[in-house]
Amino acid sequence: MMEKPTPLAHGQIDVLILQALVRKLVMKGVLSPDEVRAMLLEAAKNLDLVGSELSPEAAQIIVQEDLLPAFLGPDASA
Repeated sequence: MMEKPTPLAHGQIDVLILQALVRKLVMKGVLSPDEVRAMLLEAAKNLDLVGSELSPEAAQIIVQEDLLPAFLGPDASA
């Protein structure tokens, strides 16, 4: 029987690892910033923050203002 893994640092370590991985893949040219933007937009469209999926416009704002800087650095949304 497999046990459920214990979240480290309340799950925050997962986010830090994912952000570092994405940045490394962009630096190595495996992913382009446009590909990262597209993946983040697709994920954001499926967020349920207000009882239903976000509108395309709301998802775009979340990607530009919050997700891109978190994954690609503060200059990414410029």
